[in-house]
Amino acid sequence: MVKADHPMLVGHFPDHPIVPGAWLLAWIVATATRQLSIGELRSVAAIKRVKFLRPLAPDQPFECTLTLRASSDAAHPADKETMRFTVTSNGSVIAEGSLLLQSRAASSAR
Repeated sequence: MVKADHPMLVGHFPDHPIVPGAWLLAWIVATATRQLSIGELRSVAAIKRVKFLRPLAPDQPFECTLTLRASSDAAHPADKETMRFTVTSNGSVIAEGSLLLQSRAASSAR
C-alpha cells in the first residue's frame, strides 16, 4: 500500500491522487527480482508488455501475482522465458502484463 502522504503523489494528480504507473512497474520488477533471486538462474531483462486497467489510489491495498512461463524454444529454453504479472485490489485487476527474463549468465556477459 502506498501511503497518502508519500512524496511521489504530490502533483500526481491534484485533488485526485493516483499511484504513478512507473512506480507500480518498478515495484513489480523489484518483486519479481526478489522472487527470481531465490535459487533461480534468471533475471528480469525488460518489461515485455503492460496494460493498466484501473488507477491505484493512495492507501488502497494491492497484491501482485507472478507466474513463470517457460520458453517454447527448446534450443534456448532460458532465453525467452517470461513472467506474467497481475496486480489486483479489492478483487479488481489494476494492471497486467509480462516481464521478459534472461539467464543470469547472459546478463553478466553484458
